[in-house]
Amino acid sequence: MAYGHSFSHVTTFSVPRDQWPRLQPLLESWKALLQDLPGLAGSDVTAHQAGNGDLRCHIRVSWLYREQLDEFLESEWETGRLISRAQAGLYDVHAEKFEHFI
Repeated sequence: MAYGHSFSHVTTFSVPRDQWPRLQPLLESWKALLQDLPGLAGSDVTAHQAGNGDLRCHIRVSWLYREQLDEFLESEWETGRLISRAQAGLYDVHAEKFEHFI
């Protein structure tokens, strides 16, 4: 197996459209906080409107080293723990780890 050059955690979820104002400021503050953490390679928060009007969101946080990703996953700033604090009626939440090769 080839060795990756970065390591990511991706969280996807749906949120009712009327609850987005509860979640958006939390995510904006969180992204600013992440910028100061050592080893952060980047982060993205993307969304699109689903057929039922709710938002389907995709959050990716990438780290230079696997150990940094593992530390992030155990921290209070891990994506799933963070978004659950918003109490915004999130559903269909999934999370996965990835190793980047290209």
